[in-house]
Amino acid sequence: MDFRWTDEQAQLKKAARDFMEKEIIPNADEWDKMKPLSKELVVELMDKMRPFGYVGGMAPKELGGEDLDYMTDGLLMEELWRAFPSLALVVMIQSHMILGLAREGSDYHKEKFLSKMMTGEMIASAGITEPNVGSNPRLMETTAVLDGDNYVVNGSKIWISNGSISDMCMLVVSVDRAKGKKGIARILIDREESPYERRDLNKLGLRSSPTGELTFEDCTVPRANLYTPEGEGLKETLRGFELARCHLAIGSVGIAQAAIDATMKYVVQREQFGKLIGNFQLVQSALADMLADTEASRLLAYRGLSLVQEGVKCAWETSLAKFYATEAGVRVASRALQLHGAYGLSEEFPLERYFRDARTMTIPDGTTDIQKLIIGRELTGLNAFI
Repeated sequence: MDFRWTDEQAQLKKAARDFMEKEIIPNADEWDKMKPLSKELVVELMDKMRPFGYVGGMAPKELGGEDLDYMTDGLLMEELWRAFPSLALVVMIQSHMILGLAREGSDYHKEKFLSKMMTGEMIASAGITEPNVGSNPRLMETTAVLDGDNYVVNGSKIWISNGSISDMCMLVVSVDRAKGKKGIARILIDREESPYERRDLNKLGLRSSPTGELTFEDCTVPRANLYTPEGEGLKETLRGFELARCHLAIGSVGIAQAAIDATMKYVVQREQFGKLIGNFQLVQSALADMLADTEASRLLAYRGLSLVQEGVKCAWETSLAKFYATEAGVRVASRALQLHGAYGLSEEFPLERYFRDARTMTIPDGTTDIQKLIIGRELTGLNAFI
């Protein structure tokens, strides 16, 4: 295994970090107080980041992307998560939706949605979680009933990333509740064409990343917008989690690295008992633990990305990356906050934001507990949940 970046990847990583240091990080604390980020600001920032390969960079060049491999996209996303996690989550969702449409969408879907998503004219979301359906997407309650040339959609989705500023939604629905998981499909909804209600939800961390509740009441959607037919919807949704879990692991690595970077600056400046606190054995021991957690998480996350890139079955590997990295991110951010003392609690320092963001990462796309059950199922062949 080669753990080194190519020269091109190293140059891209440096360019992305330089951009983040100049354009994003100085504004991150101020933007974090915006709940949520406005669509206008999101589009403006996407425009600035697009030349580096952000926002759809993994899509084919003929569709406006850069043909980036998953590892290169991962290193880009790590730099964005390190700089401003709330924005990184917006970009992650947009990029995943673009990649999915580029690979699986019909010519009609690509023509209708893709170019607008690439430019940011259309902000995308994925409607999976429901008020009564979280870790078990087999029990979808949102329905799409075929009526002539249209589907009539009823139901609600909650905790939807990008939801409160979304212009379109890839909605996981049941087209036949009697068939259970075999009746689950996915459908693309253009909000201008098929209006739905959006409500913003406030959160502990990632608080300026728009998160919404979406409500569909007799929402009429063209039949041609069917994205994944019944019987395939659940399988494709679960398959998509593998990439999402790797990217959330990468996100936690970025947050942890930001916490380490801030702590390193602090301990070589702060004096107590007549010397720099970086001289203290307990401080150096804490730094070693923080680095070990971060490096282990990084290796698990990039291994997961490499396996997803290869198209091999990697349920336990990606679940391991997600649960370990997000929990490690909490440990690292908490230790960094502690080493800053009272300054770690102050909004004048970024540590409290790192901690809130890190803690939030253990929940989306499968909680830590669900990831452990997936790993246990893959190891034993025994399913601890339905």
